Amino acid sequence: MQPVKRLDGTTSYHFMDFKISATVVQDQAVNAEIADTGGGYITDAATTSLVDFVGSVLGASSFNPQGGGAGTLTYSATQGDTEGLVRVYITPDIIYRARMSNGATLADLQTVTNDTANTAGTTITAADTPDNDMDDGTCWGVAPNANAGLSRRVTTYTANTSFVVTVPFPRTIAVNDTFHVVPYSPFVTTAIQLTTDLINADASIAFGTGGNARVVELVLNGAGDSFVHFIARDHALNELS
Repeated sequence: MQPVKRLDGTTSYHFMDFKISATVVQDQAVNAEIADTGGGYITDAATTSLVDFVGSVLGASSFNPQGGGAGTLTYSATQGDTEGLVRVYITPDIIYRARMSNGATLADLQTVTNDTANTAGTTITAADTPDNDMDDGTCWGVAPNANAGLSRRVTTYTANTSFVVTVPFPRTIAVNDTFHVVPYSPFVTTAIQLTTDLINADASIAFGTGGNARVVELVLNGAGDSFVHFIARDHALNELS
């Protein structure tokens, strides 16, 4: 996950250096450490928890303001090791970008193939719809599809069977038209589940599952290059929920 912009549209971000309680990687989410735990100030977020979210990791700190030289992304409690010290974006109103994944580890989104024509443009019928409930999520057409590039909010969902939109697609949904469907709708969705690397978004889960985050917008492309943009609802410096 990487910063895209702030709520006011600017791209000026504040970052700070923090001691870590766990080894981290660039771009992962981190939360504030809680009392009586760990050896540092921040620690890994969880796939389903963004409580006291601090931000995403920019990289190892190049300078330790308390002395001791540059830091490392690796946590160690061994005397003489380089201190685990990392730089983190901390601006509370940052909108973050995460690639949408078909699962807990990074994978292309599932492609749904319609098997029954629908002239009304409202129903996609397919046995390969995702297993989890995407009601209140978003679907969009991908080529080959006369509605390619167009999206709609899902209002009825039956796993492995069909999903329905209230606002029709402008053209008939034909046999073999292909779609993607994800459990996110801007400002409707208030939870994001992260992948296990804490970098991307697990878009295979049911709507409303995950940590406190408000979806702001969607970038709907193909199976491997579609993104969700979101803002933390429980930031350590400013709870926005």
